[in-house]
Amino acid sequence: MQPRLLVKLSDLSQSDVALAGGKASSLGELTNAGIEVPPGFVVTTEAYRLFSQSELPQQLQQKILAEYDNLGAERVSVRSSAVAEDSSSSSWAGQFESYLNVTKDDLVKRINDCWQSVENAQAYAEQQSGKSDMTMAVIVQKMVDSDVSGVAFSKNPITKSDKEVMIEATYGLGELLVQGMVTPDNYLVDKNTLEILDKKIQSKKVMLVYKDGSNKEQPVQDDVANKPCLDDSNIVELSRLTIDIEIHYNAPQDIEWALENDKFFILQSRPITTI
Repeated sequence: MQPRLLVKLSDLSQSDVALAGGKASSLGELTNAGIEVPPGFVVTTEAYRLFSQSELPQQLQQKILAEYDNLGAERVSVRSSAVAEDSSSSSWAGQFESYLNVTKDDLVKRINDCWQSVENAQAYAEQQSGKSDMTMAVIVQKMVDSDVSGVAFSKNPITKSDKEVMIEATYGLGELLVQGMVTPDNYLVDKNTLEILDKKIQSKKVMLVYKDGSNKEQPVQDDVANKPCLDDSNIVELSRLTIDIEIHYNAPQDIEWALENDKFFILQSRPITTI
């Protein structure tokens, strides 16, 4: 039987963790549930087992670049998707490499870089459980040029209330928020009525954008720095989407999202592991 080296996200479900890792199988599941996920493909765990310690064969490189062309994307995100990642018992956020705004010329290198990050996660795995499956898949997705990005929790992570959605939002790409380098706006929404219960609007002085061929920090314009990133209709729409994803998985979810041209995209959904 021929190994499955490349698989489209749309051909995956949550039962494909062994082939595509936790993150990719979840994104495939959401895609097939009708949730708006950026299109993409996965370099599978079978490819990792065969080639992570050697150079990718030319035939596979050509297939990867052909799949890139099929996305119709100028740039892509390249993200790790480990088999042990994003389970209900542990969160691997930050343990593996991710790259934004990758061009065709750098794609194969960035896939290799994701594979190499497995070594850096070994110590974390030992601390968590003594042993974990370190097998890695890599997701390649059409890049979303985020006007606003952030996270959403289908259960309030502060109060532990399952009656509230909490949303955090900032301008530009979400990496500064993930790294704790900006303080995001915070919105609290009633899950039953979708009433906006609270808004905490921060002064957002800097954002990460793609400019002149690289990801760069730039100042937020003064006229919007102290205004909400999301308007009320956006907040309600994102809350409804967050609730739908929780219902689909029948478990509280920690969701990464992006807003481009007033359209939401889901970049990741994983079980909430901290509450």
